[in-house]
Amino acid sequence: MQSILFQTICKIGIFMICAQAIIHFRPRETYEKYLKLLVSAMILIQLFLPIGSFLLGGGMEQTLKRLEQLRTQLEQEMDSAAREAADTDKLLEQMTLEEIRKRVEEQERLAEEAGEVQKGAGDTRSGAGEGSGGTEDSEDGIEEVPEVTVTVGPIEIQ
Repeated sequence: MQSILFQTICKIGIFMICAQAIIHFRPRETYEKYLKLLVSAMILIQLFLPIGSFLLGGGMEQTLKRLEQLRTQLEQEMDSAAREAADTDKLLEQMTLEEIRKRVEEQERLAEEAGEVQKGAGDTRSGAGEGSGGTEDSEDGIEEVPEVTVTVGPIEIQ
């Protein structure tokens, strides 16, 4: 299609140059308007012949085939993109869950360290004055630290 269109434009360009030369070297000035009318009609005919053959001939069938190929290719690419997006969402969800687990473990570790620090501080306080820390001492003389529970609900990714 593009080569036919390009050839038509080249032919019309050459024709216009020749037509302008004929108009320029006209025998009398009174013929100028008739020559311009004739040249204009000939140029329009040269333009509409390829367009008419395209619309009435096989050009439309070729265009429809190309459009169908483009549509199937577009559908394949859209399916591929949807699969990649689903895979990416799963990976992101997995990474998010792992990050939450790491943070929970870090909080638990910090809570355990804080409990050990309080136990160590409780031993020194119990010798200085019993019950002065505001927490109750157990029978062994070691302070009991309340248990810390961390609950994580489900994560929704939008």
